[in-house]
Amino acid sequence: MNQKVYPEWVQAHKTKGTTVKKVGDNYYLYKHTSKRVAGKKYPQPVDTYIGVITPDGIIESGKKKMKLSGIEVKEYGYSKAVWSLCPEDWKRPLGEDWEDVLSIIIVEQSPYSYLKRERRIRKKEEFRYQFPVQLASLGKRISNAHKISLKELHILESIYLVYLEKETTVSVINDEQKQLIDRLGIDMRIR
Repeated sequence: MNQKVYPEWVQAHKTKGTTVKKVGDNYYLYKHTSKRVAGKKYPQPVDTYIGVITPDGIIESGKKKMKLSGIEVKEYGYSKAVWSLCPEDWKRPLGEDWEDVLSIIIVEQSPYSYLKRERRIRKKEEFRYQFPVQLASLGKRISNAHKISLKELHILESIYLVYLEKETTVSVINDEQKQLIDRLGIDMRIR
């Protein structure tokens, strides 16, 4: 079996239960173990990253280990903006249906909207409204009231609501998005 020969300063960090991997000109240290896997004849190797080896020592990984199951990401910025900017004079003629109609319109414009998770969204067929007309009316009224088109609000689509196991948070908002949010007076906090 070929034993890999590493520089002395790398070999100094290779102890029992560890392994070294070279990628390009860099050397990486891993904890080397194995575990039994059902259906396999022999234990399967498991390498866990420790850090990069330098002539000055090991630079350990500063990354926190995080369980990735149970995370859900939904579009938030565009949906929240349209909901917040929706004028009363658009809502009034729809009466009690306005929230359902607005939810349907938003989800059609942004299929990954957080509203799909937060609200029970009824089907369009349950209503007698002409949704393209309602969308056009909504766009026109938002434009008149706030001097912005629905199309321009799509810049906010990359603001996400991130659902973790025990908390919900809003993703990073870039400078351009923040300026628009501030100009329109939209509260992006989670309620």
